[in-house]
Amino acid sequence: MTLHRFKAWTLALCTGCLLLAGWMVYHALSGGPMAGCGAGSGCDTVMNSPWAYTLGLIPVSLPAVVVYLLLILCIAFWGSDASLDRFLRPFMLFLSGCIVGAALWFCWLQVGVLHAFCKYCTGLHLLGCAAAGLILFCHPERSEGSPRWPPLLAGLAAAAVFAVVQLYTRPVVYDTGRTEAELPAFEEGEVPVILSDSEESLTLLFDFQCSHCRRLHRLLSELQEQYRIFLAPVPLSSACNPYIPASGIDRFQGSCRLTRLAMAVWYASPEEAPAFWDWILEESATPAEAEKQAMELLGDGFEAALADPRIDTYLRKVEELFGRTSTQDSSAVPRFIKGQHWLVPESDTAETILQLLSTL
Repeated sequence: MTLHRFKAWTLALCTGCLLLAGWMVYHALSGGPMAGCGAGSGCDTVMNSPWAYTLGLIPVSLPAVVVYLLLILCIAFWGSDASLDRFLRPFMLFLSGCIVGAALWFCWLQVGVLHAFCKYCTGLHLLGCAAAGLILFCHPERSEGSPRWPPLLAGLAAAAVFAVVQLYTRPVVYDTGRTEAELPAFEEGEVPVILSDSEESLTLLFDFQCSHCRRLHRLLSELQEQYRIFLAPVPLSSACNPYIPASGIDRFQGSCRLTRLAMAVWYASPEEAPAFWDWILEESATPAEAEKQAMELLGDGFEAALADPRIDTYLRKVEELFGRTSTQDSSAVPRFIKGQHWLVPESDTAETILQLLSTL
């Protein structure tokens, strides 16, 4: 590959990565939603997880901006001076190693920890690895100067250090509180219960479109060893929850319909409900998909089940419970309610959640 074509391709790829990473930084700092990242989507799950930050507060896309900016500068100045090229070549390989190592780390997090994929993150990694591949294998002077592998391996090692730092500095994020108000309580038959030999009970408020709720759902089997857990879905949409203030963007608009469908299946066919609820959470099902599945499960009884007056009674009760355990600054789910206390954890491990619950 000629020097001109090499620089043109790598600059195009790195510029694309820089713009994408910069856009992700902007949205991380502003808190605004990204296009195509609605509630329940894979990128919503990834970008709102603790793994989207390092040292607890720095968006992981910010170091990416620095890496791609440095790489663009190296490519732009490559070939202008022979003595400068001897420094730029290993540095470009080092940055390429950082890019590949980071891609491996974050792809593993999406597959092995979050069980969700961010299309923006994955696109960034693919473009970055393509640029790194060009630098490693298609460089017009790759046979000259310093060896390729030592600086590349150094970059991979730097990415590994970044992963270790992120792993050990990720804070345990949670919110907790206590209310003096008398709280509504559920009994068996009103909502599904994850049974346990323990006499201690918890009520879990969650939203079917909440990414944190979906992650917690995978840990419930480990929590049931110590608690009986009442599962109480509550829609986080101002369209049907009076305790959610109306705003210009309703990220959980589909939750109203999903909650009604879930409760309809629960009241009409309790034996089918656990699998139906699991499916909605695991597959991030849309209201249209959930309605089709509910119609197949309930058949001719679907309309009658959806009109069951117990659904409205339940919604008023769970929304009141939500409202009495919410404050102006904190109204998040998933939320555990234990007696007069409530806890909103954001953790990927059951052990951490059990430790937090034990303090209530």
